[in-house]
Amino acid sequence: SDTAFFVSTNILENKIAKFNIYPNPSKGVFNISFSSETLQYFNIRIRNSLGAEVYRLNYQNLESDFTKQINLSNYDKGVYFLEFETNDDLIYKKIILQ
Repeated sequence: SDTAFFVSTNILENKIAKFNIYPNPSKGVFNISFSSETLQYFNIRIRNSLGAEVYRLNYQNLESDFTKQINLSNYDKGVYFLEFETNDDLIYKKIILQ
């Protein structure tokens, strides 16, 4: 099953819309897409099941639709955890490499 955890530090307004990771499960290449309604930074971190960081991406001053293809095909098959952080939001999502 595909499980996502969303934590917002701004209870009044969620500034990230249409957050999606696809395909999931994946053979190693997957896409992250979302829309940002306000100017903000964001960080993407992917960790393996032991907690070691295998991927990091940082952006500053983004306000638009965003899509990024990430290639993890050089990593072992298994469960990984994506952490998506913005000025006000924190999203955790499980990703599976087959």
